[in-house]
Amino acid sequence: LVAMADEPPTVTSLGQAPIHLLDAVANEVASKLGEAKSSLYNDAMGFVHAVDFTETWFKALAACHVAIWLAVVATRNHMNAQTALFLALLGAVYASERLNRLGAEHWREFAGQDYFDQHGVFISVVWSAPLLGDAFLIIIFALRTSAGLLVKVKRAELKQSAGGRSNHKTSKKSD
Repeated sequence: LVAMADEPPTVTSLGQAPIHLLDAVANEVASKLGEAKSSLYNDAMGFVHAVDFTETWFKALAACHVAIWLAVVATRNHMNAQTALFLALLGAVYASERLNRLGAEHWREFAGQDYFDQHGVFISVVWSAPLLGDAFLIIIFALRTSAGLLVKVKRAELKQSAGGRSNHKTSKKSD
């Protein structure tokens, strides 16, 4: 990479250094991404195998999430209902820390093992993440409604301005 004192550097020798460096960096990044992907998969599979999804409370939680999702979809054209649902969902996510603490204190009453870790990872995955997904869906519906209203208003403005111009032309002809 370093040119000898006797030889002046050439374009080819200077251009090869960045290419080799970029190639090395790209290989390192690809290696780290492969490790991260493998680690994420292994962590997810470890989670799935560690949890007994046949427990009654998991089934009730899944039914609750399905009912909430259905409510979000069913009220997609009703902004007041969507607003109330959105605030309720965010309130439920906010309460997840307290739910995690209560779950950790009383897990023997409803679960076969203690899922509720002190960092709240479990409650975040099975409670907060689906609720945040529903809240995101509400935002998507609100953006869709807003875009539709914007198009409707702009069309009305264009019709009104086109109608104003045609009225202006007819009044000049009668003069």
